[in-house]
Amino acid sequence: MKLSLLLIFACGFFHAVSQKDSRESYQPITPIVIDGDPSEWKTDWMLDQDGKFLYNVGNDQTNLYFRIKVSDDLTQQKIALFGLQLRLDVNGKKKGKIGLKYPVGRDARQLKKEPEPLPQDLAGRIIAKKQLLDEVEVLELIGLAKENIVSSRLGLMNGIEVLIVAADDGSYLYEAKIPFKAYKIKKEEVPVLGVTIETSKPNLAKNGPAAGSANQQPGGFGQSSYGQYSPLMSQAYMWVSIKLK
Repeated sequence: MKLSLLLIFACGFFHAVSQKDSRESYQPITPIVIDGDPSEWKTDWMLDQDGKFLYNVGNDQTNLYFRIKVSDDLTQQKIALFGLQLRLDVNGKKKGKIGLKYPVGRDARQLKKEPEPLPQDLAGRIIAKKQLLDEVEVLELIGLAKENIVSSRLGLMNGIEVLIVAADDGSYLYEAKIPFKAYKIKKEEVPVLGVTIETSKPNLAKNGPAAGSANQQPGGFGQSSYGQYSPLMSQAYMWVSIKLK
């Protein structure tokens, strides 16, 4: 009996802590359009714990809404080269099993070597950042099937919408709309939603020639194949629990 009471108390305490530390979901005043212009969000940006992402999460009765702003050059390269994952957990925990991967990142043939450094002048840097986002029209839907579903951004199912653009100041702006029904989420049963945003890891086994290859060239990603470390290898990551309204 004492053990049961202790477990009940511990679960209640965890739930109370989760609720206390949660951020409030934003409720749209005007309809949110997924167009790369986040100005209809009438609220201040929130900043993640590492200062890499500015973000907001909102909801109404039928949809979840997300906006993300990234200004850090290195984090932008990770997103464009390796992809960005948005994962949800209906129990308010980390590393959710449903969500999106968009962009999906470059394929193995495009990741043979490190990207060229960004130009030093502002105009050139902004052009280069926009070029990094060329042809990001494919995404993966996570958790709807045993294997991720690969889809066109414009051919999505169940009302899911997502877009990333490079703004005129060089920042990346990401917006997404996910209907609750798209992932069979019952809003009334999810008081706190866990939201994870992270860049994907590159697959080293596919990114360069095998160790000891006669054609091996310096300058690839990571030290496993090339004997040197690249700062691009570390993931940019954030997690927040959101109290839905």
